[in-house]
Amino acid sequence: MNILIVASLGVVIVLTSILWLRLHPLLGLLVGSLFLLAATPERTQLENHIQAHGYPIRGFASGGLVGLESAVPAGTYLIWQSPQAPGDYPEVTLQRASAERIRQASRNNSPLADHLIWYALDGGAVSVTRNDRLISSTQLAELSAARWTGLGGRLADGFAKTFRKLGIPVTMAAIIGVCLLESGAAARLVGAIMALFGTRGTAPALTLSGFVLGVPVYFDNVFYLLLPLAKAVGRQRPEAFVTAVMAIIVGATMAHSLVPPTPGPLFVADQLNVGIGMMMLGGLIVGGSAASVGFAYGTLCNRWIKLAPDSVAEQRGPAQASEPSRKIPLLLAALPIALPIAALGSAEVIETLAKGRPPNSPITQLHSVLAIFKDPTLIFIGAAVFAIAILRRYSSADTVGRSVARGLSDAGTIVLLTCAGGAFGASLQQLQIADAIGQQFAGLTTPWGMLFTAFFLTTIIRGAQGSATVAMLTSSAIIAPVVETIELPFHPVYVALAIGSGSKPLPWMNDSGFWQVATMTGMTTGQTLKTFSVALTLMGLTGFAVTLLGAWLIPLV
Repeated sequence: MNILIVASLGVVIVLTSILWLRLHPLLGLLVGSLFLLAATPERTQLENHIQAHGYPIRGFASGGLVGLESAVPAGTYLIWQSPQAPGDYPEVTLQRASAERIRQASRNNSPLADHLIWYALDGGAVSVTRNDRLISSTQLAELSAARWTGLGGRLADGFAKTFRKLGIPVTMAAIIGVCLLESGAAARLVGAIMALFGTRGTAPALTLSGFVLGVPVYFDNVFYLLLPLAKAVGRQRPEAFVTAVMAIIVGATMAHSLVPPTPGPLFVADQLNVGIGMMMLGGLIVGGSAASVGFAYGTLCNRWIKLAPDSVAEQRGPAQASEPSRKIPLLLAALPIALPIAALGSAEVIETLAKGRPPNSPITQLHSVLAIFKDPTLIFIGAAVFAIAILRRYSSADTVGRSVARGLSDAGTIVLLTCAGGAFGASLQQLQIADAIGQQFAGLTTPWGMLFTAFFLTTIIRGAQGSATVAMLTSSAIIAPVVETIELPFHPVYVALAIGSGSKPLPWMNDSGFWQVATMTGMTTGQTLKTFSVALTLMGLTGFAVTLLGAWLIPLV
C-alpha cells in the first residue's frame, strides 16, 4: 500500500475515533499509532531496522577489504543498498582481514585509516559503495518473526521517548500553575497589571494578564481566574463587559499555543529540535502581535453584542483560588514565571551570540557557564520548587499537599496525551513519510512551502477535531521528518511558530473552550461564534503573517 495512503488512513482513524466514536484523544492517537505500525510495508520495516542496526561501510581497499567503525562477528551478511527489493540483497561472507591482506592493500593504496576496522568481503563480484550497510541474515529472520509480536513494544518505544523529553517539564508546569493560583501569586500579578493600566486600561490589563498567566497556567484556569474581574468591570460599565471578556480570551489563548511550557508548543519545539528558550522568545513576539489584533477585534464586539454580567450566574471554577491571608510581594509572585523565561531565553540568546567566536572570548566563556540553563527539565523543577516554597510561605502545609496533588492530577492527562502524540509521530516517521511526501509533492519540500503547509495542515486538523493541542501534536509529527530532509534558509523556530499559529483558526462547537466561554459568560452559540471563533481565527492568521515576515526579514541563520 502507498505510504501516503497509509499515513492518511492513520490520521483519519485518529480524527474518526475522536469525532464519531467520541473516544478520548489519548485512545484515538494510540489506535491510530497501532494501525500505522501494523500497516507499514514489510520492506519499509526492513529498511528501518537496517538503518538502525546495520553496520555502515566507511572505507574500501584493494583485495576486497572494507572498513567498519566497530568490530562485528565474522559470518554471513547481506548488503543493503537502497532502493532495493527485499530479495535483491547480495549475500557475502565477512571475515576479519589478516595482517598480510592489510599490508598488501596498503602497498596498493594509500595507508589504510587507523580508526577503521578492516574486513575481507568475500562473495563474488559485488559492487559496494560507501554507507552501504551490512546486516546478518539471523537478524532479518528475527525481524520478520517479530513483525506482529513487536507492535506493542514499538508503540511503547515512541511513547517513552516523548515522556523522557517532556514528561517532567509538563508536570512541573502544572504544579507551578496550581501553586500560583492557590498562593494568591496569580491574583497579585493581575492586580499589579490592573493598577499599572488604570481604570480606563482595564481591557489591555486583562489581555496582558491572560497572556502572562497563560504561559504556565492552562486556558480554562486562566479564564476562571480572570472572569470575575471582567464581571466587575461590566457591573460598573455594562457596555465594556464583552470587551473585557474578549480581552481575557485573546491573551490566554495565544500563550497557550505559542509559549512553552504549555504542552503544545513544548512538544512542537522538541519535534523540530528548536530550543525551548528560542520558542519562548518567538512565541512571545508572535503571540503578542496576534493578541493585539485580537484585542482590537474584541473592542468592536460590544457594538453588536449586548450582554449584562448580572444575567450570568456566579460560578467558581475548580482552579479559582481563595484569597491568601497575607499579600505576596509582587517580585516574589512573578519569579516562578519570570525565572524559566529568563533562564532559557538568555541561554538561547548567548548561544546564538557565541557562534563563530573564539573559545577565549567573554561571550563564549559566558555561554559555557550558562549552558546548564538550557536544560528545561532542571529549570522547571527549580521553578516548581520555588512556587511550592511560596505557597508554603503564604498558606498551610495541608494546602501545599492538596495543591501539588491537584497539579499532578491535572498534568496526568496532558502528559499521557502528549506522549500518545509522540507515539503517533514516531509511527508516522517510521513510515518514511518524509521521502514519500518529497516524491509526491515537490512544492511541499520547498522552504516556504513548508511554512504554508505547517500552518494550513494544523488549521485543518484543528477545525476537524477541536483541540489545538491535538492539532499541534498531529501536524508536527507529519511536518518534522520532512523538515529534517531539507535545508531551510531560516531558523526552524519559524516552522514551529507556523504550527502554533495554525492551531488557532476555526474553533467552533467541537472545542471545549468554545462551550466554556459560552456557558460562563451567558453568550448564545451564535454570539460565541461571532466573538470567540472569529477572534481566534484572526489571531491565527495574524500570527502566521508575522511568522512569514520574521522568516523573511530575520532568518536567524
